[in-house]
Amino acid sequence: MDIKQIYLVSPRGFCAGVKRAVGIVEAVLKKYGAPIYIRHHIVHNVHVVKGFESQGVIFIEELEKVPDKSVVVFSSHGSPPSLYTMAKKKNLILYDATCPLVIKVHLEAKRYAMMGYFIIYIGQKNHPEAIGVLGEVSKESIVLIERIEDLDKARIPKNKKKIILTQTTLSFDDTKILVEQIQKKYPLVILPPVFDICFSTQNRQNAVKALARKTKTIIVIGSKASSNSNKLRYVAEKEGAKAYLIDDETDINIKWFKNIESVGITAGASAPEQLVKRVTAFFSGDQTIIKDIETIRETVAFPFPKSI
Repeated sequence: MDIKQIYLVSPRGFCAGVKRAVGIVEAVLKKYGAPIYIRHHIVHNVHVVKGFESQGVIFIEELEKVPDKSVVVFSSHGSPPSLYTMAKKKNLILYDATCPLVIKVHLEAKRYAMMGYFIIYIGQKNHPEAIGVLGEVSKESIVLIERIEDLDKARIPKNKKKIILTQTTLSFDDTKILVEQIQKKYPLVILPPVFDICFSTQNRQNAVKALARKTKTIIVIGSKASSNSNKLRYVAEKEGAKAYLIDDETDINIKWFKNIESVGITAGASAPEQLVKRVTAFFSGDQTIIKDIETIRETVAFPFPKSI
């Protein structure tokens, strides 16, 4: 392996929502000490999860298993109303790390359902973010669409006003195409005032497109469970690059880089910057040139709950 050029693109790594979620857990740990419970992985990254587990955090999927009056954090992906009700019944000390941009979609779903709209929600089946939004309204008021084939099978009432909402971590380009297909079938369907795909997700996808114009071999640092990381790999390959999704440098197969002289590196929104440094060090040699590519500078920061 003889990598002569490494391109590091930004924005990459932790987005504002992930920084907030991780920061909330750190603050709750400092305030209460271990153990604390987190419902679902706080973010979809194995290193972040293992790091918190080593500090006494217990990750659970079923809130019923948490002892009454315990300290609990809800993950950044959002949770259905039923879990908030259960937390109250169990007298849990609850901190909500849901990303504000996900909360926005929850509020939109409730508001438009109350206004009599039928919601066409574009998202990934069984993803926690989608489960949370679907739980906000009655089953008769919403349908999940993952691909255009789902639209043909879905029972969508003809006589109701319709609106499109989306999961925040999808591929911007593919979602745009799907929205256009929905609009062809239902010309009167409307979009919310602001498109739901997270600005950080879109920024990272635009950045990886720029990266693919510099090199045709790209490493995406992120966990397999991370929707936005998977989409970065997908977008890179749509741009003609060969892209590999890895948790860290131990996943790298040097056979991938036979006769390859340059590599681009990016990271999903839940991947810590220390992993970027480790992967960069793996490829670096005495003659390796490292170049930074910045497509846009992110300055948004989300505040913590007032209780911490």
